[in-house]
Amino acid sequence: MGLMTWEWRGRSAAKGMAALLASVAAIALSAQLANAQQAAQPADQTKKADEEKPAPAGATLLDKILVISRTGETAIESLASASHVDQEQLDRRMATTPNEMLLGVPGVAAQADARRVSTSINIRGLQDFGRVAVIVDGARQNFQRSDHGTQSTFYIDPELVKSVDVIRGPVANTYGSGAIGGVVFFDTKDAEDFLKPDETWAGSVTGRYESNGKGWTSSASGAYRFNENWDALGNIVYRNYDDYKDGGGDTVKGTGFDVLSGLLKTTIRPTDNSELKLGWVGSSDGWNEISGGVPVNDVDLKSNTFTARYNITDEDKSWLDLHINTSYNKTNLDLTSLVPLNRFDPTTGLPIVLPQGSTSTFDIGTTSIDIWNTSRFETGNVAHELTYGGDWAGDNVKTGGTAGGDSFYTPSGKRNVSGAYVQDKLTWEWLEVIAGLRYDNYSLKDDSRETSSDRVSPRITVGVSPFESAGLAGLQFYGTYAEGYRSPSITETLISGNHPAGVSFPFLPNPNLRPETGKTTEFGVNYKQNDILEAGDAFRLKAAYFNNDVDDYIEG
Repeated sequence: MGLMTWEWRGRSAAKGMAALLASVAAIALSAQLANAQQAAQPADQTKKADEEKPAPAGATLLDKILVISRTGETAIESLASASHVDQEQLDRRMATTPNEMLLGVPGVAAQADARRVSTSINIRGLQDFGRVAVIVDGARQNFQRSDHGTQSTFYIDPELVKSVDVIRGPVANTYGSGAIGGVVFFDTKDAEDFLKPDETWAGSVTGRYESNGKGWTSSASGAYRFNENWDALGNIVYRNYDDYKDGGGDTVKGTGFDVLSGLLKTTIRPTDNSELKLGWVGSSDGWNEISGGVPVNDVDLKSNTFTARYNITDEDKSWLDLHINTSYNKTNLDLTSLVPLNRFDPTTGLPIVLPQGSTSTFDIGTTSIDIWNTSRFETGNVAHELTYGGDWAGDNVKTGGTAGGDSFYTPSGKRNVSGAYVQDKLTWEWLEVIAGLRYDNYSLKDDSRETSSDRVSPRITVGVSPFESAGLAGLQFYGTYAEGYRSPSITETLISGNHPAGVSFPFLPNPNLRPETGKTTEFGVNYKQNDILEAGDAFRLKAAYFNNDVDDYIEG
């Protein structure tokens, strides 16, 4: 493997834009140089020699705050099974795919197809149809296509991501409905991640070559600061990989991929205590699906996510910490058959042959809004962090094409899921209590059927730090009982028709399908200590025992 990085920086606004455009245009050059040269260069662009100053003796290590924490907690402080993967860890891993970003995170498994680009996340054995909420910059990723194997997938390039946060279990129910398995939040890069405080512009071009699969990656980034309250970032990534070889030296067909991804984001600060982020993340991908070593479908995929996030916090008004997130995610997947298709007619069950060139289309759009506020106050000696809010997400699924049958197995329809919640975090000396309630409501329908339901789900967590005066101030024990509520998806409820090939059997719709209710009990311990053997070192321990019980689990 080889890696090469070029970087441009400056303070002149007049020359900055020209240099920025030049750096982005250099992506084509970086691709060629990456193939020609394999000399390794440092991957972390932020650790230049003139910046590497030793930390002062006795300096305190600061843990990274969870992006998805709505009360400003770090992973080690949270009374839940939470993990944070920061930019430094991602740079060291040099991840090519989302599953490499999550490698080693406890209780998390990322399932990918042979190409490794489309990914589905499993947390504690729960997966698919929204059981794990995958969120990119506040936008739910709800794409789903019925097939053998995983049902729900998402698409995000690691080069665009600066951190990943994971919360396991339904304690994460303030982040949206249905996440009985947990939440995975991908936060993309900002201009501030490239610009130093005194810089106006910065550009970076990276090229990487990998020998197994003979693949290369080119990435170009440009950041510009218009003034102290307005900056912007653009990032484009192109990956081109051939089929890789397994441990026995045999080529694994269908493992190559060719994908173009991009990111645009601007941050505006209207006042000293408010911030607006507008962003777009997209990808364009094309490949051949392989069956029995033979290409059977030409696949074209386009995914676009648009987000707007606003926050206003006033230190003089402890009741105000308001967040408003809106988003729209659209994924289009088109299949064109490269061979005749042997299928059964979805209506009659009789065998039919569809000609080469038959098409299937899967278009899924998700619109969402998430609003919450945290008020901080005290009653007596008890500190409160009262978080309250609501969210709504709507899925609009359209499937069809000349192949016909796919619209039966991933049916068209609309689903609306909404919820409201209140959660209070109470802190008194060595005791911490989190109590919350969430209300969920859903409805889904197609042209002829409609169903709906609702439920209230509780959460109670108790944490104790009993050894504050015994030299173990960083030791904390906690216990949690939490419930979550997942409404059935459009496919699970409205699927109909006959199995498309091989053995014919019917799929029957079930409009009375009951939602899943997840009930989790968890006991855990957190421990953090600095300066154990020498100044500047740190020790972190997080361990938990849990038991998941899901009522009315829906099997595929």
